[in-house]
Amino acid sequence: MKKMSKLMALLLVVVMVLMLVPASAFAEEVVEEPTLVVLEVEGAPVDEVLNTAVEEPVVEEPVAEEAVVEEESAAVEEPVVEAAEVPVAQVPVVDEPVVETQAADVGTIEVKAVPALGLWRDAVTFIDVLLNTVGADYSYDAVTNALTLNNFIGKQLVAADMGSNFSMILNGTNIIANDTGSAIEVVGDLTMGGPGEIMAIGSTRAIRVTDGDLVLNDGDYELFAMSDMGDVAAVDVVNGDLIINDGWVDATAINTGTGGAWGLWADNDVMINGGDVDVITESISGRSMGIGAGDDIIVKGGYTTVKSTTETGMANALHADSWVVIRDGILDLTAVGGVNPLAIYAGDGVYISPAYGDVDLSASSLYLEPYYAKYTKSDNPKTGAQDMGQDALMAIMGLLALMGMAYLISKKEIKA
Repeated sequence: MKKMSKLMALLLVVVMVLMLVPASAFAEEVVEEPTLVVLEVEGAPVDEVLNTAVEEPVVEEPVAEEAVVEEESAAVEEPVVEAAEVPVAQVPVVDEPVVETQAADVGTIEVKAVPALGLWRDAVTFIDVLLNTVGADYSYDAVTNALTLNNFIGKQLVAADMGSNFSMILNGTNIIANDTGSAIEVVGDLTMGGPGEIMAIGSTRAIRVTDGDLVLNDGDYELFAMSDMGDVAAVDVVNGDLIINDGWVDATAINTGTGGAWGLWADNDVMINGGDVDVITESISGRSMGIGAGDDIIVKGGYTTVKSTTETGMANALHADSWVVIRDGILDLTAVGGVNPLAIYAGDGVYISPAYGDVDLSASSLYLEPYYAKYTKSDNPKTGAQDMGQDALMAIMGLLALMGMAYLISKKEIKA
């Protein structure tokens, strides 16, 4: 009994001592094990949780954030479904360029498909030759794609997209005179020839061929261009070649203004294989160029005479942006007046057959004849000079007379 009473007294003392211990002593022990405290006070007020374990909520918060991330991921997946639907709506947009390309191809085909061929008798009378294929002084054969002129007198001939085999056959004496532009205006290839002759007079061009080649096989050509506005040319081949195989070609270009005067010009090559070619050009302050090419001038035969004069401009009998090649034939070349007149100018170089002997390429006048020809017709030696003043004056008077004659003939034809 005494032991029990002592034990009970001891327990009572311990309880009383524990009651006297401050609560803060217990709090320090709880901080050492924050996880246990958080679990035990799960339902406690928020303030007690923050006071007992400040760091522990920070550890648990990422769990809540992951849940949010998962929710956000789920939210992001919904637009993915919408994004998958967008390309379906955009499929027609992707196909549109294909439709546009096809439309462009169709347009190109339409441009190629429309040939045109017409004759202007005067400023008001136009003949659609493809609809009216036969007339008193012309005819068109669709099988051979050939237009025949037989003593035709008119203001202008126009043709476009007639095909690579389009040709003009000359019979009798034909006169085409246009005081407002080109006498003969062709888009595409043109081949001319025949037993007859043609006189083409234009204020800017006698003959202009665009996007094609001009080929002169035979026939007699009197070509004149005279104006005081811009550049003038007896023959102007735009984006093509000029090829002279035979015939008589007299070309005169006179500019009374500040522009240039070109006799025979081609954007690509000029090739003279034969025939008799006579060119006269005259300018005041612009370039006077007898035969010119944007690429090469190649002479393989024939008899070519060029006389180019200027007052204060530049004069060249032959002018090639690339090469001048002379293999055969006879050439009588003269350039007079202006700054450094040259019989031959070539941007890349000059090749002349050894058959011509030594040639002075710095000369203003050259007479070139191969040793086997023996047909000297010029009064000039190889580097001689020639007075062009009288020739130019005669050319002007002749041109004015021809234009007047063409006008009178056209008036007479209209009255008849």
